Amino acid sequence: MPVKVHIHATHRRFTGGLEVVAVEGSTVGECLNQLIKQFPGMEKALFVKKDKLLNIVEVYVNHATAYPNELVKPVKDGDEIHLIFMLAGG
Repeated sequence: MPVKVHIHATHRRFTGGLEVVAVEGSTVGECLNQLIKQFPGMEKALFVKKDKLLNIVEVYVNHATAYPNELVKPVKDGDEIHLIFMLAGG
């Protein structure tokens, strides 16, 4: 059973409208790399540079924050990663 990555509504344009994408990996970082391999446009939506998330990206694993060191947080088959984006407006 793969890890499920839940895509925020503002970034589903990169996944062809998919809300959930199945990936393989043993850490959050490996899973996000697999997500980017499937949907290259997600890289700029997630990372400021390789291995550094944008400061507006929050990662949750099974509804618990993965902060700090999100990318090395271990995951296993059946886990769920939620990508949350801090949005501001006026």
